[in-house]
Amino acid sequence: MQWWGYSKEHGWVVLDRRIPANVPNIKTDLLFLRCRDAVIFGAKRENWRPPSYRFAPNYLRDLAPPAAEEAAAELEGYKLRWPEFERELQRDRRETEERAEAVRLDGEKAQKQAASEKRKQAAAAAKA
Repeated sequence: MQWWGYSKEHGWVVLDRRIPANVPNIKTDLLFLRCRDAVIFGAKRENWRPPSYRFAPNYLRDLAPPAAEEAAAELEGYKLRWPEFERELQRDRRETEERAEAVRLDGEKAQKQAASEKRKQAAAAAKA
């Protein structure tokens, strides 16, 4: 469920397909995890293509032997850290969902207050 690749800008990256935004045939931006510092960043879906992003096996295949071996070892080290990366992605997703819920609740509260104020004004106008 992960797509491992290399980005010119970010180095080794992983795309977790279990994240709703990363599901195929969705039009939203993608969420990647940059392996070197476990930072999550968004990228336009249309930019997810070579040369900006390269599928790990293709990237390794095109490197000269000494560089390919070094890069493959680096990638394997990152793959071993997948449980850590996965926790970071889940934490970020949970925080994003919590923020969205808070915004939704604030919006509902504001709507209720506006409706209450409107009723009060209508009642006051009716008395006048």
